[in-house]
Amino acid sequence: MINGKRVLGIIPARGGSKRLPRKNVLEFCGKPLIAWTIEEAKKSVWIDQITLTSDDKKILDIGMEYKINCVPRNKELADDSASMNDVVLSEIERFSSSHYDLICLLQPTSPLRIVEDIDCGITLGMSISVGPTGAPNGAVYVVDVPLFKQYAYFGGWVFYMPAERSIDINTAVDFLEAERLMNARLSSAERPSKYPRSRCSIEVYGAVDDEIAHKCAGGNT
Repeated sequence: MINGKRVLGIIPARGGSKRLPRKNVLEFCGKPLIAWTIEEAKKSVWIDQITLTSDDKKILDIGMEYKINCVPRNKELADDSASMNDVVLSEIERFSSSHYDLICLLQPTSPLRIVEDIDCGITLGMSISVGPTGAPNGAVYVVDVPLFKQYAYFGGWVFYMPAERSIDINTAVDFLEAERLMNARLSSAERPSKYPRSRCSIEVYGAVDDEIAHKCAGGNT
């Protein structure tokens, strides 16, 4: 909980992947790829509950080993036509009685993200992580539940993460590069630098007008 707002962490993980088959359960530096995201999420000081949603039994079993909430995903939300918006809206409906105010979406294909990145996004409120070029890196999305139910957009405050934590694994090349960076980190005695650089500006990806952008950034300009 942060500033009286309850936070739900969602880790979406399909079993299927065309470019890199079974990527979410591939061994990555000694453990399943998805495990790295679960471990960092569990370190967050703000997330009240973590839920893993998947159509794959092996992925759900991994989540259960880490003692997080695991939810089988409907088949219609597990094919290539389903959007991440649909997945988030489904989980909002599932947890409607729990009255969560913020959702922190953490894709397992960003294993280099650290808890400081997660908590930075939550601290900002509705926000999105980007890499050094300013493009979304897929690592952290934080949405305001009432606003997302109305507009279903990802955006808000933007915060920058360094290149070495911004890899989003989609291909075998991405996987090998991320593994190289993680091995370098693990061989170092130092924890990665803490909070990423945050830029207080409005960048709402997919917003259709200025009014939505204004609301997505919490009414700040």
